[in-house]
Amino acid sequence: MGTPTLAAMRLVAVSVVKNEADIIEAFVRHTCAWVDHHLVFDHDSTDGTREILRALQAEGLPLTLFHDEALANLQQARSNHLTRLAARTHDADWILPLDADEILTGPGRAALEAALLLAGTSQPASLPLLDYCPTRDDDPTEPNPILRLRHSRRVPSVTRKIILPRELALDPDLVAGKGSHALYRGSVPQPARPLPAGWHLAHLALRSPEHQVLRVILAELQKTSRGRPAAGLDVHYRLGYQLLAEDPELFFATVKLSADQLDLRPIYYHGGNLRFTTAQGWTRVARALLPYLEQLAASHGRLLDAARPEPTNLDPAGLDIRELVRTSVPDFSGQSGAFAGFTALAGWGPAEGPVPEAFLPPFHWGYAPATHLAVTAPAAQNVTLIADLLTYSENQTVDVELNGVRQRQLAFTRINQRERLAVPLALRAGSNDLQFHYTQGLVTDHDSRRLAAIFLGLRFLPAGP
Repeated sequence: MGTPTLAAMRLVAVSVVKNEADIIEAFVRHTCAWVDHHLVFDHDSTDGTREILRALQAEGLPLTLFHDEALANLQQARSNHLTRLAARTHDADWILPLDADEILTGPGRAALEAALLLAGTSQPASLPLLDYCPTRDDDPTEPNPILRLRHSRRVPSVTRKIILPRELALDPDLVAGKGSHALYRGSVPQPARPLPAGWHLAHLALRSPEHQVLRVILAELQKTSRGRPAAGLDVHYRLGYQLLAEDPELFFATVKLSADQLDLRPIYYHGGNLRFTTAQGWTRVARALLPYLEQLAASHGRLLDAARPEPTNLDPAGLDIRELVRTSVPDFSGQSGAFAGFTALAGWGPAEGPVPEAFLPPFHWGYAPATHLAVTAPAAQNVTLIADLLTYSENQTVDVELNGVRQRQLAFTRINQRERLAVPLALRAGSNDLQFHYTQGLVTDHDSRRLAAIFLGLRFLPAGP
């Protein structure tokens, strides 16, 4: 097939969505202003997403809806299926795989067609994601997230999204990877041609505290309930789930950034007025969560019924009732005072964050092979080192060493989970040499530092009596 002419170009969007009732109407209306047809797969939404999609379809928008009953993590398989369907049965010249929180932004439809025409059809086109964040300056009465969120990161993410030409979409040996950030032949990523400056996807993953709670809890529970087949999937939600369970105030303090950390960059919305989106709040969280939690609890109950004998009365005399051990270690805090009592000498990064998309409060990186700190004591004394860490490296181990003597070892059981070190230390008068030695260091294409561990807190407390 030759390169399509500008007048004949047909654009089709494909999306896989789940529990996006707060944004799905705005997303579909905006996207349909850019494309000729939109194929949407709804993965068993329980928060009203599917009802809104059906209402939009009944209104007459060029929208085809899909679903299946599979419980497995098949998002990209479904997206690739819709991509091929768009080429085969909807005559797409170019296919745009879009998530519900990705809002196409650029000069206009004609300019998009011209840019794709120049890109050619031998490789995908690509465009960057620009992350938008909720701030305290947002209008809480605006139901449309595309209009409510007006502040973005100052530079686009290194993550890009591909747009597929028809002939590549029909090639059975090519598949888009998770998130449609790259096209693969086997395990080899294929090159993509960037669209000209001025094109990006406004990324609205962070829309409200309620939405953050919903996606964190559902993602972590779904992964855990699937057992070993889901090991290693969606690990980026773990810290958010842990903070919600252990320190919800810190979770919510991390969700919103100050507007002065961002650029004011309102999105030009093409979709018109919303008709089917109701006020979104904690009612949506309950509506989406409770059906899944009931399903999970019922499944667990059936497993217990199949595995255990009939219940018997337990003899109270056989109960082993013990007193809880007292602890003076304070609760985890990423706020003021989280870093105190030391001077960094080497292997210690500058203050960063908060990073709401990773649920990170202010933090410092520790670099491999070791973080080297100086701790000064006016006199010999006993203290307790409290360090809250997490890692993105598999099988990471941290050894704590004071004045050349090993004190404690921490082996991380999983990535992106906050672990606590509470180590009693005997400081000598004057300067003390404290080191954290790491077995792993992570280097990426975008960051040449040997990233070993994230410190969410590091401080010294006087030893108890």
